[in-house]
Amino acid sequence: MNDDKSMAEENGEEQFDYEIVSIIKPAYFRKLVALLILLAFIAMSVPNLPYLLSNQLNFLDQNRALKEDDIVQRCKPAVVSIEAMVTNEFLNTVVKQGTGFNISTTGTIITNQHIVANASTITIRFGDGTEYYSKHYEVVPDVDIAIIRLKGNDLPTIALNINNRAQSGETVTIIGNPLGFEKISQRGTVGHFYSMKNSLTQVFDINVPINPGNSGSPVIDNQAKAVGIVFASTNVDINGKLELRALAIPIQVLPLGI
Repeated sequence: MNDDKSMAEENGEEQFDYEIVSIIKPAYFRKLVALLILLAFIAMSVPNLPYLLSNQLNFLDQNRALKEDDIVQRCKPAVVSIEAMVTNEFLNTVVKQGTGFNISTTGTIITNQHIVANASTITIRFGDGTEYYSKHYEVVPDVDIAIIRLKGNDLPTIALNINNRAQSGETVTIIGNPLGFEKISQRGTVGHFYSMKNSLTQVFDINVPINPGNSGSPVIDNQAKAVGIVFASTNVDINGKLELRALAIPIQVLPLGI
C-alpha cells in the first residue's frame, strides 16, 4: 500500500463520529422513566448482554491501562466536551456532542465544524466542570475544523507540533468523549496518508477504533503535543480484512499565529 492513496478508492465514504441526542419534552418524561425501568429489567434478564456490549466498550480497558500515563496526565485537562444545540429541518432541537481541545490559556478551542455547524448555542465544558458558552466560531477553509474563542484565564492547554508532520508507524494517543464517556484515552499507530475529494489536505488513519463522540479529539505524539484532529472513522483494508480506524486532519492546517 502506498503512503498516499485516494480515500474514495481505498475505503468509500468516511463516517463522522459525533453523537446526536434529542432534547426530551417534559410531557414525555414519565413515559421515559417507565421505559428505562422496563429496559433495565430486560437487561437483567439477558445474561449475554454484557458480552454483546463488550466489543464496543473495549476502549474502556485501554483507558484504564493508560490512566497513569504521563502523556495522558499532561494533556487530559485541556480536552473538553462540546455540546451544540441545533434546530434541524423538522424544526426539532437536537444536541450534537463531540470533543475539542484547548491551545491557549485564554481559551482557543479546536474542534470539528460538523459538530458546531448551524448551532444556536455551543457549550464547552472542561474536566473541572467549568462551562463556557458561545454562539460564534471560525472555520478553517476546506477542512472540517472549527475554532472557538473563549474569554478565560489560566486554562489548561495542549501544545501544537506545527513543525513535524505525523509519520507512518508513529505511536500516538487520542483522548475524547465516545458514547457519553468523558476523556477516554486510546493509543495506536499512524497508518497511511490519503487524498480527500475536493480538498488539497491529506488526512491520515490511526489503528484505533473510535466511536460517536470522538470527533474533535486531539491526536497527541510522544512529546505530548497535538499532531492532528480526529474528524471521522473509516474502514481500511488490512491484508484483505476491513479494520475500523480513526481518521485525522494534520495539525499543520491551522492558521499561523492561531
